[in-house]
Amino acid sequence: MPGAKYTETYKKVSTMGEKLKAAGKQGPSNDEQLNLYAYAKVAEGKDFAAAEKPGMFNLAGKAKYNKWKEVVEAGTSQKEAEAKYVELAEQILAKHDN
Repeated sequence: MPGAKYTETYKKVSTMGEKLKAAGKQGPSNDEQLNLYAYAKVAEGKDFAAAEKPGMFNLAGKAKYNKWKEVVEAGTSQKEAEAKYVELAEQILAKHDN
């Protein structure tokens, strides 16, 4: 179960994303978004082995799957993923949430 800091940061990033989208502004890069996604999956204890591999035409799904796989194969623990998510999210918030 993720900690309070992770949960709070996750909510802030989600809110920021909605605000940027509504305002038509550019948000985090694709790479930043993929890293957030992968760290969130690991931090929340999602089972990569149970994940369904996306089809070959689902490019966004493949990118997410591959980044998640990369983080899992690097041996990142839930605690490490949670810390990395919070660190990256705070950098993104400082850059885009104004």
